[in-house]
Amino acid sequence: MYEPDPRAPNPITRTRVALTERAHWLNTVEFPFASYAHESSDGIMHYIDVGRGKPIVFLHGSPTWSFLYRKLIGELSKGFRCIAIDHLGLGLSQKPKDADYRPIAHTRRLEAFINELDLKEVTIVGHDFGGSIGMEWAALNPDRARDVVLFNTWLWSLHKSRVIRHVTQTATSKVNQYWFRLINPSPKFYLPILFADHHNLPKWVQDQFQLAFNNQFETFCPEAFARAMMARDGWYESVSERFEALHKPCLMIWGDQDQTYGKDALHRMQSLLPHAATVTLPGVGNYVPEEAPEPSIKHIRAFIS
Repeated sequence: MYEPDPRAPNPITRTRVALTERAHWLNTVEFPFASYAHESSDGIMHYIDVGRGKPIVFLHGSPTWSFLYRKLIGELSKGFRCIAIDHLGLGLSQKPKDADYRPIAHTRRLEAFINELDLKEVTIVGHDFGGSIGMEWAALNPDRARDVVLFNTWLWSLHKSRVIRHVTQTATSKVNQYWFRLINPSPKFYLPILFADHHNLPKWVQDQFQLAFNNQFETFCPEAFARAMMARDGWYESVSERFEALHKPCLMIWGDQDQTYGKDALHRMQSLLPHAATVTLPGVGNYVPEEAPEPSIKHIRAFIS
C-alpha cells in the first residue's frame, strides 16, 4: 500500500528567471506568453504567469504541455492570475534522463514551485495526470488549495484496461522503444485518436506538441507516465481518499466521447468524488481544453466566481 510522505523535503528552488531564448518552432502567435524558468533540484521547469487576481494553476498530462491551455489562459487571464507549468520531462522544461518521473515526484516539484511563488487560495485546473497530481498537491496543502477543476482524468490503476495495457506495453517495450525513437511518431500518433473527431487536430497543433521533444531520446517522462498508469501501489486510491476528505469545491468538465479510461470512467469519478459538480460536453473527446475551449472557459469562470 502506498504511504504518502507529506514530511518529505521539497526540491531546492532558486529565484525565478525570465527565459530570453525561446524554441525556434514555438508558435508565438498562438502562445504569446512570456516564459519563465523554475529551477528544481532535478532540472529547469518552464512556466508562464499571466494576468492578475485569484491564482489559477494549470496542470497538463502526457504527452502534452502548457500549450494545451493557451486558449483558456488567453481569456481567463483577463480576470485571474493564470500560471501554467510544464512538468519536468515535458514541454519546454528540461528532460533529464535520470530524473524521478513518478507522479509523486511531479507533485513534490509542483509543491516546491507553488511555495516559491507563495501562491494562496489556488484553483487547480488539471487534465489527465495533471488531475491526479493536482489533487495530490491539494491533499498535501489544504491551506493553499481553494478548489479544483478536473478535465478527463482517473483515480484508479488502469492495469485492467486492454487499451491502456496495450499502449503501455507498446511505449515501454525495449524493442518498440527502439523503433519509436527511430521513427519518432509520438505524440502525433496518440493525440488525434483521442479526439472525438480524429481528423480535427490540425497538423500545426500536432507539431507544437511533437516538437517539444527535441529528439526521439527525450521521452523518459511519457514512458514513466505510461508505467504509472498500470501501477498498483495504492497511490491513486490514496489521492482519491485524501482529496475527498478535504471537501474542497470540485468541478469536473468531461468530454463524453472519451474512451481512454474506460466507458464507465465518468461514473467511477463521480462515485469517488460525490461532492464534485459535473458538466458533460457531448461530442468531445479526451483533450477538452483543445476541443472545447469556449464552454470550458465559461464553466471555469462561473465555478470560480
